[in-house]
Amino acid sequence: MVEFAILLPILLMLFSGMVEFGFMLNSYLSILDATRQAARQFSNTSPFLLNTATNTIEDNPVFYEECAQAAVIILDPSLATPPDPNARKIVMNPNTDDVIVSVLSISVNSAVNPAVISSIVRHPDGLDFYSLYGQRATKYSNANIEEYMTQNNRTPVETGILIVEIYYGYSGVLKLPWVTAFMSDADPVILHASTIMPLVAAKP
Repeated sequence: MVEFAILLPILLMLFSGMVEFGFMLNSYLSILDATRQAARQFSNTSPFLLNTATNTIEDNPVFYEECAQAAVIILDPSLATPPDPNARKIVMNPNTDDVIVSVLSISVNSAVNPAVISSIVRHPDGLDFYSLYGQRATKYSNANIEEYMTQNNRTPVETGILIVEIYYGYSGVLKLPWVTAFMSDADPVILHASTIMPLVAAKP
């Protein structure tokens, strides 16, 4: 009995930590699914529009905002039209969280063997990425993209890609004292999930 009384607090702390980790993993899977759904939905649309006055193709800023907002609505169905107040929701905090949308046009020089990436053009024009709340930056630099496309000795191909990233500050569910020492509303654990999808409209 004495040994059990000594071990009980430790066991409770371990058990509650496992439960909290389960909640955090579930939140991560939710934001990962949101990036997948938003990227899949907007990979069939175009981030460009025709300026009839100048007869030129220009970036469509609405594309990026709508894509980011779609991810937010997937996480929080109460924001949808019509809303679903009974669905489980993850509410984004504009002070810590963010949704990043990147569109890249990747050109390849096929005149050399093996082919190499000659240029990576990012959209919207003048920006490396679109940030919904202006809190975070993309984790996909040009070097990361080039490494991703050439890993395992793969030959790169000309393509357009859409990247949707979500940063979410997980502050805990149980709010137990020994858990809030590692995560709290003031100091959340930042989860990051992303999805890369082909975007035919952005192909050079």
